Amino acid sequence: METIKFLAIVEVSIPKAKLDDIESWGEDITGETYIASVIKDHVADKGLLCKLDVIEGEVYSEVKEYAYEVLNNKAVEELEKEILEAKNCIGGTCED
Repeated sequence: METIKFLAIVEVSIPKAKLDDIESWGEDITGETYIASVIKDHVADKGLLCKLDVIEGEVYSEVKEYAYEVLNNKAVEELEKEILEAKNCIGGTCED
């Protein structure tokens, strides 16, 4: 089955009091693990699969900009590869 992949860049905010409460549940529960669990559960409930990392920090804009840069670079690389590996020659004559 063919699948189409998407990248979601999400910034999640939690009030400090809520985070303190979450972290009091157990030593292995952090803001990161809680957010990852909420996202994975919701995605799974909709029949979708995901890979994710949750990292504390205020870098949404930078990460989003970098993601677009990476996607653009991949598109250019694929276009360059397609051009360099082209088997068709203009006018039927190829010169190496």
